[in-house]
This record gives sequence, structure tokens and C-alpha cells, in this order.
Amino acid sequence: MLISIAVDFRHANVATRERFHLSPERILRLHTTTLPANVRELVAIATCNRSEIYAWTGGHDPASTAAFDDAVEAIARVWMGNRAGAKALLGVAQRRAGLDVARRVLRIASGLESQVMGDGQILGQLRQSYREAADAGAAGSVLHRLFETALRAGKRVHAETALTAGRRSVGAEAAAVAHDRFGNLAHARLVVIGCGKTGQSVARQLVKLGARDVVCINRSPKRAQTLAAEVGGRPAPYEALHVEVAMADVAIAATGSHEPVVTAPALAVARANCGTSAYPVLLMDLSMPRNIDPALHGVPGITVADLDALHLPVLQAEEARKSSAPAAESIVDAELASFVEWVAVAAAREAIRPLAEALTEICRRELTFAAGDAVADHATDRIVAKLLARPMTKLRTAIAHGEALQAFHLTLDSLFAGPMPAPASDRSRPRGRRPSPRSH
Repeated sequence: MLISIAVDFRHANVATRERFHLSPERILRLHTTTLPANVRELVAIATCNRSEIYAWTGGHDPASTAAFDDAVEAIARVWMGNRAGAKALLGVAQRRAGLDVARRVLRIASGLESQVMGDGQILGQLRQSYREAADAGAAGSVLHRLFETALRAGKRVHAETALTAGRRSVGAEAAAVAHDRFGNLAHARLVVIGCGKTGQSVARQLVKLGARDVVCINRSPKRAQTLAAEVGGRPAPYEALHVEVAMADVAIAATGSHEPVVTAPALAVARANCGTSAYPVLLMDLSMPRNIDPALHGVPGITVADLDALHLPVLQAEEARKSSAPAAESIVDAELASFVEWVAVAAAREAIRPLAEALTEICRRELTFAAGDAVADHATDRIVAKLLARPMTKLRTAIAHGEALQAFHLTLDSLFAGPMPAPASDRSRPRGRRPSPRSH
């Protein structure tokens, strides 16, 4: 059974998402901690707008409430590190099971679940999360298949539809908000804090919208220098961050810091020293956790816009892309059907495995006795495949209709699991020779 736990922008505000954000430490713990036996595979995803866990429990009955609850609670405890934190998390998290989980992953990869519809960065973030889980050994065959299908769906949506046309990232939308505020960015000083993918998107879009004075700041000076050279801006040392923000018209923060990098006391001192305390400044926070001190909300002259504040303009901007959504949905449906078919085949194969192994053992033994190893290996595979073709078809149909196979699997396991004993007559026969025909 596929299960998921999610805290995202549609159901939780930025402060709540911040509290339950999947930091690298939490992700590492989830990917490396030995979870209960009913949680066989796990992938953790963290972006600026969502923290989500996807897991495979090994069962095939989404209606099993007890198994679902046990798995969800176990994952939540590892996520938060303690029982109290897990209880708080489950009080706000969205929980899903079965086909809803698979559909959600494909929709996320396709940009249909992004704050900015068609967000061009989400596919890369999803790929990175999947690779980290795979490298840690947390993802197995089912989640491998699910995420490979999702990544393929995302690539198809990008290549075959216009869903990703135009501005399609939070960074680009933030630049648009800055442009709308000033009307003309040619005479505005803009500071970009954090020169990763989001910061790069911001800086490039600012220049496209007419900005000429872009200051790039990053903990790694080289990255700031590279981005500044690309956009015709100016790099500034990280130590001068508050002074640069104090002199700016707009400052946009997008770093991976776990705490605010623009703090209220330091900015107040810098604005006083620069003589800009009365000047208006727009601070835009695109980070999760937040990089701009929440204490700056309400300070005279300072406007703070976080991810939640960007939600309305983002919704307005995506209207132009909505006409492409049906085509993207069709791609998701087609890829989802292929994944469901794969799961049905895998589930049917697992259910019938004890019988298949028993038949294989008996056929190989008898044919080896009759015709030798070379003939036995080839003939065994053909005979077993033909014998199991009809049962496999019936099982796949049952799974497609939502029927559970646990009872069937247990029955076959009890009847056929383990080595099949050789008949007494076999044990008495010499190996590799045909019995002599009896005389009549």
C-alpha cells in the first residue's frame, strides 16, 4: 500500500510549514532510521512550499485502517523525533493512501500542484529528493517505479504542453511583484540574497524587467560573483548584507539558511547608520524556513512579503497557463495507468509466487531426471509460464477492481512455500538415468 503525509501551502500557512519543514537533518534521519517492518520504502520531499513523505508498506489493501494508521504514526514519530511532535504534525498534515498517493506524485512532478502552476524548478527538486532516498537505500522497487514514472510525466508535460510557458517559478513571480510595485526597475536598487536556483531565477527575471542595479549576495563569494557577472550586477560580501539591504529599494531572500539572515535589530542599526530609516523598502522572503525576521512585519517603512503573501499574485499569473492544464492532466492519467498496471502485475506475481516456485522446483526436478539440465531449464520456464498465465490474468483483474489479495497470498504461502519434498520413488532412482522399462 502506498501512503503519504504532507504539509503544503494549500492547507498550512508559512509558520506551520516552517515548524514541520523537512530539514536535511530530518530527511537524513527518515532515510536512514530503521522503520517498523510494515514500512518497507520511503522518500522524503522538501521544497519551499511543501514537506512530504511517501512510503510503501508492502500490503495491497488501502482499506486496512489499522495498518495505515500504524505506518503513518511510525513515520510521524521519526519525522519529528518524539511522540508529542508527531501528534502535532498529524493534527495538520494531509494523509493519503493508494491511488491518491501515486496521482499526487505525478501531479507534483508535472507542476499541477505547485504554488506557481507549471513551476520549472519542482521537477529538479523532486529528482534530487528521489536520488537522495535511493542513495540512502530507503527507496525500493515500488518507489523507484513511482518516481521514475513521475519524472517521465513531468518531462512530457514540459515538452508537450504550454503549462510551463512564461514565468513559472516563485522567483520569477517575485521579480514580477517588484516590477509591479515600482513600474520601472531601471532606477531601483535590488538586492538578491542567495544565489542558488531561486536566486538566479529572481536575478534573471529582474534584468528582463529592466533592472540595472542588482546586488548579489551569497555565503559563497564565488557564486555571487558568477551570478553578478551573468546579469550585469554587482557582488557584495555576505558581511555587508544588512548595509546593502538598508540601501535597497527591494531585497529578495532565497537561501537555505535555517534561521533569518535579515534580522530586525541589525537592519535597524544599518538603516540608521545609512540615513535610510524613513525610506520605504520591500523585503520578499522566498525561503523555507523563513530568512527574513518576522519581527520586521509592521516596522514603519518596511513591507515584508513571504510565500503566503505571494500566493494571490501567483494565482493571478497562472490564469494564462490554465488552458494547458487539461493536456497535462491527460499525460498524468496515461502515466498513472502505466504505473497502476505495473503495480497490479507485481502484486499478482507476489501473490502467486509460492505456487510458481513450487511448480518450478517440481518441473525442473522431473525434467532434469528425464532429459538433463539443459532441456530442463528451458522447458521449465515455458511450462510454468503457461500454467500461471490464466491465474495471473485473474489476479490482475481482481486488483484492478480493488480486491485485496492477502488471503489468497497467505493460502498459497501455507500450501506451497518452502522446498517441495521429493516423492519416495524419486529418491530411490539413480540421478541422470532413465528407469529401465519393466518386463511384462
